[in-house]
Amino acid sequence: MKLLRLIIISVSIFFFTAALHAEITVLKVTGSAAYREGNKWMPLKVGQKLPEGVKVSTGANSSAELKLNSQNHSVNIKPFTMIQVYSKESKTDTNTHIGLKRGAIYAKVPRKGNIKTIFKVSSPIATSSVRGTDHVTSHGHSFGTGINPRANTTEGKNRHGRKNYVSGKQKYLQGPNQGTPHHILQGSRNKSFARVFGHGLTPEELASMLYSDDQTGSAGGDTGNFGRQGLAKVSISINY
Repeated sequence: MKLLRLIIISVSIFFFTAALHAEITVLKVTGSAAYREGNKWMPLKVGQKLPEGVKVSTGANSSAELKLNSQNHSVNIKPFTMIQVYSKESKTDTNTHIGLKRGAIYAKVPRKGNIKTIFKVSSPIATSSVRGTDHVTSHGHSFGTGINPRANTTEGKNRHGRKNYVSGKQKYLQGPNQGTPHHILQGSRNKSFARVFGHGLTPEELASMLYSDDQTGSAGGDTGNFGRQGLAKVSISINY
């Protein structure tokens, strides 16, 4: 009798604590978006409930937004994108895994209370892991996988286990057939230039002086006051 009670209690605890399939709901559809049911692709409809492991695809100039669980985690699926979604949740945690075959998605993962959150997006060459943040993940055959966090910190890791933590304007970029990801400031390092003209003038201020009249009415303005520094410039770059 005691053994039977222990078995019943154990089974009850298991069912109450085990993660259940979360309810995946279609929030918005623009243009041509579909989900796969068996061997057929069917059009998505707003308010529709989708099964665990569903595949979703969008066409040109099309998008779709899915609510992934009761914690209002969602994913906005951009044009020309194909994903597969797995989402589970319990009273204490959520566990979402999105397989990104191609295209781009914008995931919103708000963090609430003490709910443990696991949210991963996997492409053929890299995986992003987030906890309480928004981020954009994209993948293409030619450029690889890119991860762009919108808030807090996101972890990017490639198939070889090499990882980077990115936040703010940093980006994770894993190229195809490469063993390591690019530098986290790869997108900014070639844009970090500033042009400074003589006497601290900006290019706009200099242009204004060159194409305006001075007090004597002569063309050219006050550029003579700069002396030899009038057209001098300094380029400031950041190297890594």
